[in-house]
Amino acid sequence: MFKLTLGAAALSLIAGMASAGEYTVTVTNNLEKELLAPILITNVANDSNIFMGSYVTPEAEEQILTGDPAKLAARIGPDAMVGHGTDGPPGVLLAPGMSVTFDIKTDATAVRVISMVAPTMLPDTYVTNVVDLSGGGDTVEASLLRFDIGHDEGTMMISKFNAMMDTGDAMTEASSDSMSTASDDTMAASDETMASDTMASDDTMATAPHPNAAAASIIFVKKM
Repeated sequence: MFKLTLGAAALSLIAGMASAGEYTVTVTNNLEKELLAPILITNVANDSNIFMGSYVTPEAEEQILTGDPAKLAARIGPDAMVGHGTDGPPGVLLAPGMSVTFDIKTDATAVRVISMVAPTMLPDTYVTNVVDLSGGGDTVEASLLRFDIGHDEGTMMISKFNAMMDTGDAMTEASSDSMSTASDDTMAASDETMASDTMASDDTMATAPHPNAAAASIIFVKKM
């Protein structure tokens, strides 16, 4: 069941260290129909507060199942920063195709980004990635990929989320065989006999969804 306490909305942004770099962050929801809950950003050194073995910590589970990052932010402390959209209800979600922009402060050279996908269609999935801020450029762009924690399935194991195809009446999972032809890893490993003109002429390969296509995108712009 989706819920979000007022604590998460009121949390907004938690300031970092005074000497930290300042960034303007823009998150865009690339999903076709699903919303994103508040987005938590923290130093990647805090991953131990988010992940525990092949699963997640209780506080991270709370965020992924309910959308509320308040408990995880409290566990992490001042290194946790949260931004959110204005859609919904409850008015703190990010609608498909929409973007939200907010400022953060961090002294981290790499940050973890994590947000729940609102379970209007599928439960217990989230988007995340680690973004490297050490390159020295003023602008850093990254994709947020979707994962499943296996809570509803009872596996309690994180796995990559398979792209779904909308059949009109229900969401059905694309076959792993057809999707694997579009995966970056498979394409990179394909032998030289797969000529570029052959791949371009294969409509199935050209249009098949990536099994973990970017559910959202994020841009960090360093403030001068």
